[in-house]
Amino acid sequence: PRPFLVSGGSEDQPERWKALNRSIEVNKLLGCANRVAMTNRKGHSPTAESNEQIYTFLEHVLARPR
Repeated sequence: PRPFLVSGGSEDQPERWKALNRSIEVNKLLGCANRVAMTNRKGHSPTAESNEQIYTFLEHVLARPR
């Protein structure tokens, strides 16, 4: 499974994470971990902090051997 990150805003509360949580379960079933993630922030627009979280996630998944 391909890794992915959801960079969420203020409207992306835990009740909206059902599909994300299912993706984590499927990844686990397939023997993969730490390949699905979600960040959250107060507003909708990206911030310096949310961009840094994206860069960190990409560095993590791209550094892994395939």
